[in-house]
Amino acid sequence: MSRRIVFLLLIAIGASVLSACDGDVGGRVDGVSLDGSWQFIKADSSSTIAVQRQLLSGGSVAGCERVVLPHSGCMASLSYDSISADGVGGNCYYYRKFVVPSEMSGKRLSLFFEGVVHHCGVWINGIRSMVHYGNTPFVVDFVPMAGENTVVVKLDSDGAICNNVWLIAKDSLSITNEYERLGQFGGVVVNAHYADGNGKFAIKAMVRNSYSEARKARLSYHILDHNGKEMARGGVSHVIGAGMSDVFDDSIEVGGITPWDIENPWLYTVVANLECGGEVVDTKKITFGFRDISISEEAFKLNGRDRQLHGVRLRSGYPLVGVAVGGNANWRDAYKIKRGGFDLVIPSGYMVTEEFLSACDHYGILVAETNEDSYSNTRRNHPCIVPASLGNVNLCVYGCDVAADITGSEQELLAQSQGLSSMYNDIVPRYWSGTVCTMFDEGTSNGVMSATRMPKFAYYFSQSQREIDEEELRAFADPVCIIASYWIPEQSKGVRIYSNCHQVELFVDGVSVGRRSPEMSPSSVNLPHPSFYYDVNCTKPGTLKAFGYDKDDAPIAECVVSTPGEPVRLRLVLDESGTHIGANDIIMVHCYVLDGNGNTVVTCDEGVEFDVTGTAQMLSPSIVKCEAGVATAIIRTGMSANDFAISAKCRGMYTVADR
Repeated sequence: MSRRIVFLLLIAIGASVLSACDGDVGGRVDGVSLDGSWQFIKADSSSTIAVQRQLLSGGSVAGCERVVLPHSGCMASLSYDSISADGVGGNCYYYRKFVVPSEMSGKRLSLFFEGVVHHCGVWINGIRSMVHYGNTPFVVDFVPMAGENTVVVKLDSDGAICNNVWLIAKDSLSITNEYERLGQFGGVVVNAHYADGNGKFAIKAMVRNSYSEARKARLSYHILDHNGKEMARGGVSHVIGAGMSDVFDDSIEVGGITPWDIENPWLYTVVANLECGGEVVDTKKITFGFRDISISEEAFKLNGRDRQLHGVRLRSGYPLVGVAVGGNANWRDAYKIKRGGFDLVIPSGYMVTEEFLSACDHYGILVAETNEDSYSNTRRNHPCIVPASLGNVNLCVYGCDVAADITGSEQELLAQSQGLSSMYNDIVPRYWSGTVCTMFDEGTSNGVMSATRMPKFAYYFSQSQREIDEEELRAFADPVCIIASYWIPEQSKGVRIYSNCHQVELFVDGVSVGRRSPEMSPSSVNLPHPSFYYDVNCTKPGTLKAFGYDKDDAPIAECVVSTPGEPVRLRLVLDESGTHIGANDIIMVHCYVLDGNGNTVVTCDEGVEFDVTGTAQMLSPSIVKCEAGVATAIIRTGMSANDFAISAKCRGMYTVADR
């Protein structure tokens, strides 16, 4: 079996493992999902009081529509060029009824909102129970009624319940929720420090006793490796007074560990059990990593090694949907970020979700947490989290943005990627933090990918800056060889190739025009991998083919680009990006307009008509205009991930994809 095949098998196995991890994201909450069967209505300034009174009284309101969470109040008003809509006025309301299962009887009950955008009011059984600001998760305790209970959520008109809502039942003696603040923190906080092959592990848990008498409790925990084998264990006991809360903390040393790193994101699990009277009354399971981070004016060190970081600014959300995209979409975005050669994310004006942080833990992406309070609470359990600054030293000291529309000319897209290349070259000798560009278009065209997650040439440049793993054991470190050209007569002038290979050879219509080393110039001398350039122009339709070679002259990567012909067929691709499609999942479906040789007709800007059948729902308009030969629909799967079909047609061409 060739080394290349072995590498591809490892990538496939890694993607499978990560998909399985993603499937566990929603399961990390021990409760009943309340994501289905909500009623939603928008009310303008003149009718909002009447609508609110009617909902709180339990009456029906004309104009309500049934929705499934996550959901945004501004879905219908958004376009592919925008992921926010402000200043609409009025309010939107979410309302649903639910019955508390009999097995939860006698427990302390709460609703856990994993993400609600902007100013939020919550009423349970007609009682105002919570006012919340921002987009952080929160917990609402309540006393249940016999039979049906009701919950009403009031938001600004452009607000959203952008993640899951859970009905949680706890013993009156329990570990608090991560976002339930009875002191400086909630839930369980771990601190795992790495030094010379050994780890120092510290754990803190906030425990609440809602009983009317004191309780003696023990917090026992054990640390598991990636195979589920126990590596260490410990425990601590306390007596908690009636109606009081207390902190349980302990620390141990663990030998023979592998640190979490951006190249090797090694994860461990701690299982914490709260025991009382010999019985386990609550359990928390946390995935974490051992690591050591140092930030100074001279260097950023991860586990003792200097690192030059290549990062992106990121604002969460899909066009037409906003931030109400759910967990799997966060994993897909993280996959694209890592695949694009980036190891650092700078959130743009919002707090990223727990799902996104979990994905970054698994893929090896650092996330700069700008909110010091957020860094001090349980989000620090994620090894990906780093402070945006320590003292007077900032993690990110330089940003760069060069705009290029995905529908623009080849020269415009090349100008963006070369602009990014020049700025990266400038930054490397001066700042250890490296470049910070925009990941996805956000109303402007300054992203390295479009809002519909289609890569631009700048994305391929960034991808080519990652070193090849010659042992072929690390994901995302494979050889890259990308021809940044559409090869269109009278338009394509000069051929630039982005590659991390030792040398590249280009063929034009089967004839070699030379094998060469990277182009060295003052604007590329500091790059890990300068690009390759050939002074050849397209004068007639034809084909470019490039091979990338390693230091032993073996071909390890190739790329083919042909002049696109007339459209003859369509191809539908469901964007999975390393993560399986799940139930109640929001996904992008790309329709490629192809010529007779399977080339994308990048000059096509016509509308493609989509249709979906089965349990899935179309969220985008039925007709979507092509961008560089690709039209993108956004759909939500139903209760089954495999019970739908989506079709597309354009100019007499038709195709269908089913699951």
